[in-house]
Amino acid sequence: MTNKHIILFFLTLITTLITGYSFEGTITGAVLFSLSLLLILGTHEMGHYYYGKKYGEDISLPYFIPAPPVVSIIGTFGAFIRIKSQIKSKKALFDIGIAGPIAGVLVAVPVIIIGLSLSKVVEIDQLNNSPGLLIITGDTLIFKALTLLTLPNLPGGYEYMLHPMAFAGWVGLFVTALNLIPCGQLDGGHILYSLFSKKLHAYISKIMVVILIILGVGTNEIIVLGDKYFSLLQIFPTVANISFEGWLGWLIWAFLLTVLGTNHPPTVLDDLKVIDNKRKILALVAVMLFIGSFTPVPLTIEQVLP
Repeated sequence: MTNKHIILFFLTLITTLITGYSFEGTITGAVLFSLSLLLILGTHEMGHYYYGKKYGEDISLPYFIPAPPVVSIIGTFGAFIRIKSQIKSKKALFDIGIAGPIAGVLVAVPVIIIGLSLSKVVEIDQLNNSPGLLIITGDTLIFKALTLLTLPNLPGGYEYMLHPMAFAGWVGLFVTALNLIPCGQLDGGHILYSLFSKKLHAYISKIMVVILIILGVGTNEIIVLGDKYFSLLQIFPTVANISFEGWLGWLIWAFLLTVLGTNHPPTVLDDLKVIDNKRKILALVAVMLFIGSFTPVPLTIEQVLP
């Protein structure tokens, strides 16, 4: 561990504490948010680190990335590790790639359950009349299922105000979905490359960038432009029934993936035969985790005026 690791960790601890305090204005909420989020992110990266070391790769400890609260509503841009050596085989690549998301989710689930049990019931009218920023999280299948299992149904006119710890768990699921996108050198890209050919990986990666752009722009805008210039609705009238608003974050993610590159470097032993049935089953688990953690519009921020 270098001084850079330590400094970045403590800076991220400070920025996440500040962000956590802004949610409820309590020290307890700030600490639970910060420690929960750092635990999820750290466990995710340590999953990669453990298997990297197991296969003898030259791999670094996690680097945490602090972010000022005015730039990021969670106080961090996440964490990453550096793999300096060429990964030896597709088996090693698969294990290193999938270990992070699984490890992160195993921590995120109990964090969500505890956080939900600490969440408060509030009147919707009270929310709408309380000045400040209102952060609305998109529903994911895993978070929704945990909510139904943990919390009782509410009568009309009431809603749960997520505890900062529950929000940290939600962020953990969102980070899992981001990393499991089958593109480039994301965790999902590692899994994809280890299972299929380099050509198919490159093809699917480019398709995913296009899908992210569509999710970022939203079909509403595409339909309007298509109808204006190509009479799209006259050719496909049912398209209007599948419209949704875009989320800017997907455009940023598509841009970053394009800049970083959608191709994947080969392993030393680029052999398809090393992936056994056990790992193929784990790949299906990764697909289910991606589906269960994904939401088209992750966050909506509304300004409630006094």
